[in-house]
Amino acid sequence: MKILPYVLISLLGGAIVPLQLAIVNAFRESTQASQIQSTFYLYLGGTLASLLLSYFISGGIKPPAVGNATWWMWSPGFLGSFYILFMFIAAPKIGAGNTLLWVFLGQMYFALLLSQLGWFGLEVTAIDKYKVSGLALVTIGGLLLIYGETSK
Repeated sequence: MKILPYVLISLLGGAIVPLQLAIVNAFRESTQASQIQSTFYLYLGGTLASLLLSYFISGGIKPPAVGNATWWMWSPGFLGSFYILFMFIAAPKIGAGNTLLWVFLGQMYFALLLSQLGWFGLEVTAIDKYKVSGLALVTIGGLLLIYGETSK
């Protein structure tokens, strides 16, 4: 099982997201910060952690061929701010679990589209009945979770 360590690392990475959501929500409530201000502090902490990890793991922050990057390759941090902000807006209204499920589904649907079209250098992979069926089942599960929450 050569992929098991990567599955476990992925699960650990996924476990960090609800932890972030809970901690930043507590920060927002205790400091009276707005959701976007809380997002800023999350990214400030992430910037510092990335800086330290980059030095310890790669010896610095500047890749050897940084000049080869085009303008749109600098956008993930910008997009990530919206990702975090949107979760902070949704979580108090629909709960952390529901928020993360719908975020996951948004990620999966868009990843399927990106892979199908081969955008941004991704390998083109066909959408098949297994992928559609899996996403349909998770979507149905999400609808059941939302229905269960709102029918109480």
